[in-house]
Amino acid sequence: MLGDDLPVLKTQTFPRNLDSMSLSDLQDYIEEMEAEIERVREDMRKKKASGDAADAFFN
Repeated sequence: MLGDDLPVLKTQTFPRNLDSMSLSDLQDYIEEMEAEIERVREDMRKKKASGDAADAFFN
């Protein structure tokens, strides 16, 4: 079926309700968010490098 190979989206919404989270849960949440930020930055670096390579090729 179409779309079977698509990634499963998380059901967790952003931002999370912090009121009921313990200090340990909050620390874990910070670590998750920092990992996500790094993942996005890495993707941005790859896209920039790809764009720079394309610019160099066509210019």
